[in-house]
Amino acid sequence: MENNNNSDKDTENEEDQVAVARPWLTVFLLPALVVGALALLIWGVIVTTGIAQAGGTITLLFFDRNGTALTPSQVRLLSNNSGAGYNSDFLLNPTNMRAISSGPLYTSGSNLAFNIPSQAVSLAFNWPTLPNGFSLVILDNGGVGFSAGGTYNFTYQAARDTKKKLDAALAARPDYVASAKFNTAYQAASTQLASVDAYSPESAKGKAGQLALDNLAVAYDVLLAEYGPVFAAKNKATLPPWLGFTVDTVSNYQVNLDLAASLAAPYGWIRVVFDAGQGPSTYTNLVNYAKTKGLKVLGQPVDSTYDKGYTRAQYKQRFIDFITAFPQIDAWEVGNEVNGSWLSSEIGVKIADAAAEVKARAPGKFTVLTLFWQINTDSLANSMFTWVNTNLPAATRANIDVVTFSQYQEQAPMGVVFDQVMKTMRAEFPTQKIGLGELGYWIPGQQFWWAYNQTDTTAAKRAVAAQYYNAALAYPGSIGGVFWWTYITDFKSDTALQQVVSKLRDTLQVSGSTPTPTATPTPTATATPTPTPTATATPKPSPTPTASPTPTPTATPSPTPTATPSPTPTPTPILGGNVFSGNWAAVASIPTQATYQDFYQTVPVTAGSQYTASVWVKGAGSLELQVWGDSSWTKKLASAKVSAGSTWTKVTTPVFNVGSRSRIYLTFDTAYSSTAGTMYLDEVFVGTSGGTNRVSNPGFEGGNTSWNNDAPAIFSIKNAP
Repeated sequence: MENNNNSDKDTENEEDQVAVARPWLTVFLLPALVVGALALLIWGVIVTTGIAQAGGTITLLFFDRNGTALTPSQVRLLSNNSGAGYNSDFLLNPTNMRAISSGPLYTSGSNLAFNIPSQAVSLAFNWPTLPNGFSLVILDNGGVGFSAGGTYNFTYQAARDTKKKLDAALAARPDYVASAKFNTAYQAASTQLASVDAYSPESAKGKAGQLALDNLAVAYDVLLAEYGPVFAAKNKATLPPWLGFTVDTVSNYQVNLDLAASLAAPYGWIRVVFDAGQGPSTYTNLVNYAKTKGLKVLGQPVDSTYDKGYTRAQYKQRFIDFITAFPQIDAWEVGNEVNGSWLSSEIGVKIADAAAEVKARAPGKFTVLTLFWQINTDSLANSMFTWVNTNLPAATRANIDVVTFSQYQEQAPMGVVFDQVMKTMRAEFPTQKIGLGELGYWIPGQQFWWAYNQTDTTAAKRAVAAQYYNAALAYPGSIGGVFWWTYITDFKSDTALQQVVSKLRDTLQVSGSTPTPTATPTPTATATPTPTPTATATPKPSPTPTASPTPTPTATPSPTPTATPSPTPTPTPILGGNVFSGNWAAVASIPTQATYQDFYQTVPVTAGSQYTASVWVKGAGSLELQVWGDSSWTKKLASAKVSAGSTWTKVTTPVFNVGSRSRIYLTFDTAYSSTAGTMYLDEVFVGTSGGTNRVSNPGFEGGNTSWNNDAPAIFSIKNAP
């Protein structure tokens, strides 16, 4: 820039000299200079605001199932599950699903739009696909992404893009014998798309697109769930399937393992979570009993919840201790939910250390790595495939045998994108086996979206299990897995859940078994629409921001994260106490009605920072976690309802920007109190995801220091409460 500025200065001096020598040229030169200056000013505005990007602007038209146009606020409300969720728009690389920018959508007139950076992009957006609940929809212009401006009908284009992927999935499975359920949904989607074309009214295209998208979600699920068991049965000699459950306690282990063996043998696996603070001897009887029942064992020395509690050396030593104690264990999980924003910055090298120890001390045993499913619901750095590319070098990958991911659809919807995710996993890890390493549904404090049944959680859990235990097996190189997280509480008395696994086991034992055959449909071609062109050379008016923060693009975008709450790990309770870590905790005696009294602290912050606030809670009752921007508590920056249960749960606010402030005010308020109970609070946090905690005495180990209390009868800090 300095060279350019100096060059401009030299040019101006030369022009001054010419003007003196030839006064008659002034008439022509002065207007030219004014025009040039205005052009430079306009160019500077464009670069600064990102009004026009190198690739142009995509304007999106939204319509509901009746063909009624949706406003930007209505679109947000639909995508955000009527406010239970949060903004989820990301731009991705259409080839490898790596995140490029977050929060790209902005209001442009009566529509939403996004700017294209200097590369082709796809749009990731959570969207309802009924009756199956929410899907992550990838709008990718037929797979090539968007590289030039235009106007697109969102649901119509989404349905076309999804159908193209579904047709490719069908073509890759020529031996699939479709059921009547698949044929009905597929033909309905095809008919709906065929009822309109590029010249139809936009309202008709939007209606047809949404209805087609609903049916495509059903058809896609059916294809994968029906094909998975048959494909795995045919290939079990070369790739034995895994049917897994998770056990996180030694209590009643014989009953729990007996059930697992009866449902899944000879393909049964048990993942044993070795709780923080517990040594190998705690689990000797459990592991030995599992082996006598014919179950294979996947050992997990460190759950993601507790990663930050171990230094790199301690993490490595814990693996050494357990590997040495249990030579009979079949596989070791060297990292759990490793791209989660709550883990330490050293997790990459911890994975490398643990995998190397397994290879050296337990040759022939599997090393398993579990990622955390999220593409568009946390920061760019933690987006699953982005994190993998950044943090897993070739040397680490060489020591990993199986790569899986944990999946919670109420935290991060899946739906129609599952096939694309599994194919991307296969491309990212061509020499490893892949699968689902953890599955569950409706975890307290993380219920942002829903799947399969909005009102009946039990029915939804059964549907989630039935879909993914089966669909995970529908891919070359996939071991299946799944490892249901709340197996002990969910399976023990639910015969329908039990039958999901036992029926799959029975299918696997009959090689080549197939569902009742009907004719597999021939994929139908869909006419390619011509998008309405949008001029990209002329700068657009400044977009009006929506409720979600609009990023500040430049010629090379440096996106601002969407204001979304950071996902939290599935909690693993510490055995026996009302303290999450250490010896002290805060205790709230919840009143029977709101008294609006507070337990609070002033927190120093860095101006311009994006922060979240969080707390771990257990017990009963509800409070409100509040973040205020002023000492009079009139400017609320963020808040979250804090509801406690029988296990430790982390509650996190949405991301907030502190603006120009040097301090904020963090408080726990009785605003949500309605039922008496006792709540335990520990490990309060304010800061950037994975960054320094700005709270003083966050774990209350300093006793009553740093915290203010205007209701001593309600709030207290106690040792070993």
